[in-house]
Amino acid sequence: MVSYLRNNLPFLFLTVGVMAYILYFSLFSILRYEKFYAHYFDLGIMHQTVYNSYQGIKTGDLSRILEHTDPQSGTEQVKRMAVHNDIFLVFLAPFYFIHDGPATLLVIQSIVVGLGAYFVFLIAQLVFREIKYAHVLALLLAYGYLLYPPLEKANNFDFHAVTLATTFLLAMYYFWLKKQPIVSLVFAVISMLTKEQVGLTVAFFGVYTFFHASHYSFPLTRLIKNYIFHRSAFQNGIAFLYKKEHRFGIILIISGIFWVLFSLNVIIPYFRGGEHFGSKYFTYLKDTPWKIVPIVFRLESARYISLLLIPVGLVSLFAPLPLLIATPEIAMNLLSINSNMRNIYFHYDSVITPFVFISAIYGVHFLLTSKFEKTRTFIKMMTNRFGLSKKKMKYTSLITQNPERSLIVFLATAIAASSLYMSPLPWGHHRDIFPWQAYPEKYADVQLWKLFLKDDSVKVSATGHLAPHFASRRYFYNFAEGYNKADYVVIDRFEITRGFQTELKYDEYQHILRDFRFVKIYDVHGIEVFKRLLF
Repeated sequence: MVSYLRNNLPFLFLTVGVMAYILYFSLFSILRYEKFYAHYFDLGIMHQTVYNSYQGIKTGDLSRILEHTDPQSGTEQVKRMAVHNDIFLVFLAPFYFIHDGPATLLVIQSIVVGLGAYFVFLIAQLVFREIKYAHVLALLLAYGYLLYPPLEKANNFDFHAVTLATTFLLAMYYFWLKKQPIVSLVFAVISMLTKEQVGLTVAFFGVYTFFHASHYSFPLTRLIKNYIFHRSAFQNGIAFLYKKEHRFGIILIISGIFWVLFSLNVIIPYFRGGEHFGSKYFTYLKDTPWKIVPIVFRLESARYISLLLIPVGLVSLFAPLPLLIATPEIAMNLLSINSNMRNIYFHYDSVITPFVFISAIYGVHFLLTSKFEKTRTFIKMMTNRFGLSKKKMKYTSLITQNPERSLIVFLATAIAASSLYMSPLPWGHHRDIFPWQAYPEKYADVQLWKLFLKDDSVKVSATGHLAPHFASRRYFYNFAEGYNKADYVVIDRFEITRGFQTELKYDEYQHILRDFRFVKIYDVHGIEVFKRLLF
């Protein structure tokens, strides 16, 4: 028993951390929803989609699967694919047989994201096999994942299927490293189902598999030489592509590119009746493509990249190749006119996060293998050249003689400092503790009307922060986009002049006050309820 505990101590320590993460963020996100900090964008939308899919399975009405009210038009029913091709949502519907509310999505998200720490740990163990203190370094990076501010904030910000891709992509990489391509391919496919553009990252991973992870040798150089110096270039090329170790990468490249093109050119236009709504973020590239350079190299872009890499001590830069797998996602965020995509508060970093940690693992490996000798020699040379004091020479000597311990201290410091400054956890400078405060007075009023309107055939409209509480129905209308088709309209008066879509909400509120078709039947604690008159 003692020997078992000793041998599995790092894994047990990690399990404690993972369980703590899942428990904290499950409770936090549920309380955030219950106390009206969640929003129609996007918890209300995601919940309505999964709820309708659940009802479709339960009742046999398959037309409800992946259906929700269009958040763009506000009053039309559409399939989820009209907005994003994140059809993985349908696989979450069976969990609604346990509990058919937003809390189910929030708990699933915390569990799946938390489990990603195991894959960081396992990948690190495989890469660090010959390194001293390998288990400690692997455990440290796994905890770094759990404390990674962009990951925690993505977990906090309502629910998105693509947030789950963080763990799925880590699993994809791990099983490829374990030489289990079938399992890796399964996770690649699951990752692509979480959002339409993830296929590009999967395709880049396919290209990456042509590089051997340990020495990054590129086999295409051999193909080029054969093409130049041999007559049988075509045969050599076919033989190269047909090799077993290359077939996996080819499958990923083809399937990833196909998924993106099929999603953007067929699926979304078919259900939407036009191009992807997000295409407007990049239309300037067609008219003024020369703006790419100043946009990529602006200060905001550098700040965004630094926020992603500083929490791992920038060690990812010592092995940038795995980080390049996320190039499509990074480029999309940098080039978009939507500045929210360069803000770590949201979920737009979910596909990047896995490769920040994979590259950090290889960065640590680079620093602690024989290649570190060059760094050690450089430090000694600079020490002698600049005649450092004995005290400073002592510190440089400690670094060169005990690189593993030095790197452990450095990484631990970077992880802790980043968590203390950027984390939403209670000890963070940017902490988010509002969900832990007392329930507001209006909570009882909302629960009363939620119970009264529990019949999911009743059409309801509600303001943004109330939306997740009333979206358990086929027809739900975001108040800011129009309430005309609703049977009941539930308004939080506090929201009318605050938050997202303020002007739209204010205009609609002034309109409903004068709308003879609706009569106010409730006004307590700022919660107003209007009922459509039957005539």
